[in-house]
Amino acid sequence: HSTFAEVDGELQAAGLLALDSAPAELSAMVGVVFQDPDSQLTMLTVEDEMAFGLENLGGEPRLMSSRIDEALRAVGLHEHKNQRVDRLSGGMKQRLVIAAMLAMQPQILVLDEPTSQLDPAGVREITALIAQLCAERPELTILLVEHRLDSVVSLIDRVLVLNAEGRLVIDTSPEAAFGAHAADLTALNVWLPTEVQARLAESEKHSAGTTQGEVAAAFLEWCSPRLEPGVLAASAAPIVECRELEYCYRPETPVLQGVNLDLFPGEVSALLGANGSGKSTLASLLVGLRRPDAGQVLLDGTPPSRLTGAELAQKLGYVFQNPEHQFVTDCVLDELCFHLPGQEENTHERAREVLHALRLEGFEARNPFTLSLGQKRRLSTATMLMRPKRLLVLDEPTFGQDPAAQEELLSMLESLRAQQTAVLMITHDMDLVWRCADVVYALAEGRLAPGSTPASFFADGATLQSLGLEEPQRRAYYLRATEGVAQ
Repeated sequence: HSTFAEVDGELQAAGLLALDSAPAELSAMVGVVFQDPDSQLTMLTVEDEMAFGLENLGGEPRLMSSRIDEALRAVGLHEHKNQRVDRLSGGMKQRLVIAAMLAMQPQILVLDEPTSQLDPAGVREITALIAQLCAERPELTILLVEHRLDSVVSLIDRVLVLNAEGRLVIDTSPEAAFGAHAADLTALNVWLPTEVQARLAESEKHSAGTTQGEVAAAFLEWCSPRLEPGVLAASAAPIVECRELEYCYRPETPVLQGVNLDLFPGEVSALLGANGSGKSTLASLLVGLRRPDAGQVLLDGTPPSRLTGAELAQKLGYVFQNPEHQFVTDCVLDELCFHLPGQEENTHERAREVLHALRLEGFEARNPFTLSLGQKRRLSTATMLMRPKRLLVLDEPTFGQDPAAQEELLSMLESLRAQQTAVLMITHDMDLVWRCADVVYALAEGRLAPGSTPASFFADGATLQSLGLEEPQRRAYYLRATEGVAQ
């Protein structure tokens, strides 16, 4: 009803013909959690947001309060009932949208990557919530659009796979999809559960003429961390220095306290922590978007506040959690050229190189806001790659991305290392941290723990538990593989 398109065929939802039914009729039957939570939040406070949908459905006021409380408790947001929506982290906004849909009690629930911005603890909670909904409401139909499957594979009854042309090419059981069709899914650039990836990684090496030792070495390469446990290598002078950094949104609730951090040339650092722990706030301080209440940030020895906008743009890049927040033109090619002023021919040539590297060829004339979220994420990254940077901050770089996009990201990080760029990744993707980070920092209750290698960090079970994090799936295979080598 709001998108211009040519439509053939028929769509029914809960017995209603979608094209012939008003949005008010459909919304009473179907709840949709969009990929981008900001796109469907409308009110100023959490409680008002929860009430908005119920009021539009004509719900009885005396029942609203109990429904709202029940749904907020289910997603772990009840204590934030009176908080302003714009003060929530991306992950907390995602929980709020899910809660708002649950309160409306639809017959069909469409969840478009509902855990993409959640910390591991949040993923477990939402997965448990979906399982509970399935048990308590067997009449409820849930359509789950997902890339990352490890946490949800146990919930799945049926697997539907679309190819690049939008055709339904697989419709089968999970056992068949991740068994007989596993190689087909790989060819379609579809994520697989890590257990299935491990099986394929091992079996693919069993070709004629391959020795057992070569098979074991190849599998070990697939599951190994970038760096072994140990002391981090000494680096050159840091590009970024933070000393005793303090920041508060309100005096009584400090977000960051006494943060000390050095980011070095050619080093990829991962910043981990629960939703709302202050990761994005710290990043915004590093690049000069906010000023600290106390302490100091230095970029190549100079506070960001003393640099002009042009000087900052030359030295650093920031890929926001929401890519739409950084688009400034209405054309993909213009968006890239905006970040590299100069001779038009050379600028366009560089732009096309970057578009090719990130699989955005053919979209040059498109409006950035009409791209899919995964494509928007790649475009926002591409704008920061138009010229070399001293510092690049990537806020949730893998959400909404397919396997090919992650491999492109890994290649990009290797290029940035070679260029001696300091990279800071804010992420909940533990597999990404395991595969490509040099150093891991964890933020909790406003304080930053000293950095360590991924192998050392994920070996500390007590710390992981206290932070609500979990070890990467590949680590278990790595430990088994190294035990086998040792024996």
